[in-house]
Formats: sequence, structure tokens, C-alpha cells
Amino acid sequence: MSASVDRSPPWEEGRPSVRIRFSSSAPNGTVVERLTDDLIVEILSRVPAKSLCRFKCVSNHWLSLIHHPEHRKKLPQTLAGFFYTGTDVERLPKSAPHFVNVSGRSCPPIDTSFSFLPNHRRLDLLDCCDGLLLCRWHSVGTDECRYIVCNPAREEWVMLPEPSQAESRKVSIVRLGFDPAVSSRFYVFVLMDDVRHVSYTIAAVDVYSSETRRWVRKERGWNERIGHLGGQYQSTVFLKGCLHFVAYGSRPSPICVAAVDTEGKTSTTFRVPSYVPNGILQQSQGCLHYSSFQSEDGLVLRLVVNVLKDYETKEWMLKHTIKTKYLSGGIHFNGYRVIGVHPECDLIFYTAGRATEVMCYNMSSREVKVISKLEDGGPPYLPYVPLYAELQPLLM
Repeated sequence: MSASVDRSPPWEEGRPSVRIRFSSSAPNGTVVERLTDDLIVEILSRVPAKSLCRFKCVSNHWLSLIHHPEHRKKLPQTLAGFFYTGTDVERLPKSAPHFVNVSGRSCPPIDTSFSFLPNHRRLDLLDCCDGLLLCRWHSVGTDECRYIVCNPAREEWVMLPEPSQAESRKVSIVRLGFDPAVSSRFYVFVLMDDVRHVSYTIAAVDVYSSETRRWVRKERGWNERIGHLGGQYQSTVFLKGCLHFVAYGSRPSPICVAAVDTEGKTSTTFRVPSYVPNGILQQSQGCLHYSSFQSEDGLVLRLVVNVLKDYETKEWMLKHTIKTKYLSGGIHFNGYRVIGVHPECDLIFYTAGRATEVMCYNMSSREVKVISKLEDGGPPYLPYVPLYAELQPLLM
């Protein structure tokens, strides 16, 4: 018996995939049936997440192997769903984390109540990056408020030390940076405004590193009058060691993408495809994507998706566009919102109308599906991919 691995383009041309072929059959049953469970898991750990989902259909035995808790840490994971904040005026606290599942499983892959965290009177979801979640934790019975980074899949967490305070600075955006393919270190970015000015100009950045376990403040270099857009709902992407966000820049292109490195320095700024106030910046298939619904005369007309395939040239390309009447069964809504782009394939997730349902549009097949009904709540919608790898002693 022998096995070979073919590299072939999957759902997008130019992206390598793995196809496993067995060159012969066994006299007593198929080759696959003669493989040990350990060998099957080892093979499955080397395929892309999209292929892994297909292999669940091989047999009930393969399905059980893939879903086994002990095997999860070895196997690639895909988008499971979105965290968001639900609101109920008859509940204390009124707001609480919720999860909408897009994976097709009947229940979320994690404890959405976050019962593994220290007792709290409120938990604010701030950001999610490659399986880690950044929260603002409010203590029970006190006014204490701290940042927590946790891994819901492994129920591990760490409480960050408080950053130094400055009377002239006001926290505007807090985001997480983490790329497990590069390093087990994570970073927390705190972008601050100058309270002496009415504009949203960024005056300083605090960066926390899980390696040093301390904060570093950077103020010099932030005199280019870069301002953030979107406040607490600002979409950000951690890519190539930098936090990217849509910002106000200098003329002649006032709307730009700013990139802040892990030392708190502005490493680059570059324009966005067009000025669209509700554009969302996300990463998919290793590239920055800028997606938005465009309007004319107050009517939302089309979805536009742009991609930055060449990060060095900073040139955006139009990837896809479609009229909204094809995204909602011919009914016109004014409340369209892009909430995410699938990290591995050409799927766009969005809400329409009163945002009671999450919908999915496949840019390749042009199919539209209703994914799930939302409980009362709203943004930010945080895409979540489970992380089962150990990060000890970074999390505890």
C-alpha cells in the first residue's frame, strides 16, 4: 500500500490544497478500513479545514474521530460562528454575550456563558482574533474593570495588568492581535484620543505583549492627524504583524487604512477603494478585504467586495459586486450590514432589514442562505474560529 499527496487548487485558484490518494486496495477490505485511528488523525491534521469538513461524510467513524475532543487540537478548524452582544431589559445585566452558529452544528462549540471566568457583573466583548477573545471584565460588588484575554475552546484566560492612566488621553478602541501560525504571542492595542480636541485624532497607543507581560506606550509619531472611524464597532485586522483599521488620513485621500505595529508605531497608511462609511475590513484567504453596501438617494443598491491581493503595491481590486435585490428575495431593505467574510472561502455574511437573521452569500455560486435567527442584540459581530492548541503559560 502507498499513499501520495497531490497539491491542487481548491475553491480559489492559486491557493494550495491537499488531496490524498491511495494507490491500491487491500484484499481484506479497502485501504482506508485498514488504517489505524492514529494514522487517520495524522493524515487529517495535514488537510485544509474545508477538506476536513468534507471528510466528515466518509463514514460515522471518521465523523466521530474528527469531533473527538482529544483530536481537535491536532485538526484544522474553520469558522464556527459569530459572537455578538444580546440585550434584554428584563435581565440583569441587560447585555450579555451571545453566539450565532454558522457551522451547521446544533450547539455552539464553547460555553457561551463564560462561566469559567471570574465572577463578574458584566462582560463586554471587544474583539476576537484566531480563537482568542478580548473582553472587558467588570467585577461584582466593586468598580474594578480589567481587560481579559481568554480561549473559550480550552476555557483558559489571563487578566491583563492595568495600563497607565493619562488625564489628557481617552481610550477609543481596544483590539487584539494574534496569529498562531507565526507565534503563540498575542498583543492588545489601545488606541487613545486626545481629550483636549473634539476630533477623533489618535494621540497615543498602548500595546500589551503576552511575552513581556507589560504595556508600552507610544506617543511620538502620532502627529500625522490619523483618526479612527467607527468607534467601538471599528473593524480591524491583525495581519503581517500589524493591526489594520480604516481611518481618517491626510488629503488628497482622507479615508485610508492605517497599520500599527506591535511597538505602537504607524508603519503605513494607504487608501481604501472608495469612501463608504459602513465598510468593513477583514482578512480572508490571507488577503485584506474591504466590503460594503453602497447606497444612492438613501436606497441600498449593491454589495461591493474589494481585495488587496498584493500587499506591497497596496492596489485594491474589485472582487465581486451584486445588486441587493438578489440578496433578499427581491425585497428592498435599508438596514443591510456586512458582518464578516469567511477566512477560507468566498462567503459573505450579512444581516438585512431589522437584523433578525444572519444570511450568507456565496460569491462563487451566487447562492443565498439564511443561516440563523438572532436574539435581540447587535454589533460588534466577532468571527470565531476555535483554537485547541495549548498556549500555556500565556493563559492560566
